Amino acid sequence: VRLVGSEMCIRDRYIELFGDLTIDKLKHFDHIVDPNIEFTDPFNIVKGLDCFKSIFKHMFKNIKDPKFKIIDYTIEKNRTFLKWEMTFFAFKSKQMIVGISEIQCGKNGKIISHHDYWDSMNGIFIKLPFIGFLYRLSLRLFSLKN
Repeated sequence: VRLVGSEMCIRDRYIELFGDLTIDKLKHFDHIVDPNIEFTDPFNIVKGLDCFKSIFKHMFKNIKDPKFKIIDYTIEKNRTFLKWEMTFFAFKSKQMIVGISEIQCGKNGKIISHHDYWDSMNGIFIKLPFIGFLYRLSLRLFSLKN
């Protein structure tokens, strides 16, 4: 879907970039992201384009074959919500995390904030030996038994 207007085109390019993100494509953020972007996820809170790109450089350096697939999105004025899947290889198998990103455009049309919401406990920590054992134990205590 190609939308009309400079703000919408930047938003489209941002969404497309995430759906096909590689370490070599990080430079494309320079043209569509505000220099003072704010980014948060379960592990990071950063401000500024260089710090924003550093998050993804770190991801590509430390995670084997990360890929994002945009499942759906909705646009409401200057705010966009993306539903995505991230796949990668870890713990000897393919892993998947599903999340939501809230993205906001500024008056200049560029992306000024990106906030990721995903369950780091079920997505990553449950797979770690000691932490995962404790988490699975707590699930048994607090989950409804069928």
